[in-house]
Amino acid sequence: MSSPSSEIFRRGVQIQKRTLIAWSAALVLLALSVVGAWPSMEKSGALEDFASGVSPEMAAAFGIDQISSASGYLKGNLYAVLLPLLLGLMAVTATAALTGGDEEAGRLELLLALPVARRTVFLVRFLCVAFGLAVTSVLVWLSVYGSVVSFDMDVSGGGVAAVTLTVGLLAVLHAGVAYAVVGFGLGRGPALGVAAGVLVVGYLLHAIAPMSDSLEPLSNVSPWEWALGGDPLVNGVPWGGVAAGGPPPPPPGGGGGRCRVYARAYPGEASSSAEK
Repeated sequence: MSSPSSEIFRRGVQIQKRTLIAWSAALVLLALSVVGAWPSMEKSGALEDFASGVSPEMAAAFGIDQISSASGYLKGNLYAVLLPLLLGLMAVTATAALTGGDEEAGRLELLLALPVARRTVFLVRFLCVAFGLAVTSVLVWLSVYGSVVSFDMDVSGGGVAAVTLTVGLLAVLHAGVAYAVVGFGLGRGPALGVAAGVLVVGYLLHAIAPMSDSLEPLSNVSPWEWALGGDPLVNGVPWGGVAAGGPPPPPPGGGGGRCRVYARAYPGEASSSAEK
């Protein structure tokens, strides 16, 4: 006989099944279309001129500063903006719907009548959202990795796994923001507004703040910076400030903006290199 918590989890997954299928299919198709366009874009030579009319700062903000390389192409067209934004919106809307939305509509009354604490009901509903995000992230990772291998792109499988993991965790964090808003007694609307606002403001801080020396410290408070600031597609997931497999060598010469990005990702290595 199943426990009340497992029954709540099963019902939560069942409720979001159609939405989960739709989101997963859309994001997998997006990933396949992005990677599938790589061979023709590489052969045409259009990528070299794509960012030529954009300032280096703006190119870095949109993740297209190295778009002519395979890893830069994946980053600029999928992992820098589109996938984190869409996966974050999926997390926010699902969390708000399964918690505040169902409570406002009266659909939680039967679950709240079960012999289980109210906080357990809402916590299990949040775990349902995290489960859906995990399933979608795995499907996207399999799609990207399979396409990368098929097209013989110069991108490591570990890097694809690392950046997909960090993007998925970024989405879970924003789901947690929506969950916290509902936990304070606010409804679905405020949860959507606050969590979506945190998602957008976080991106703006991550993308725009590094353009100015005075605003650059603000990027450190952005969840996007925590997840993507160290370029996990190339460097892997940073554990304790050092990417798995070790940090890459610092960029030669001056490097300007690239040196600032490297310094933010690996402050110890950057300072020691400067001393040498």
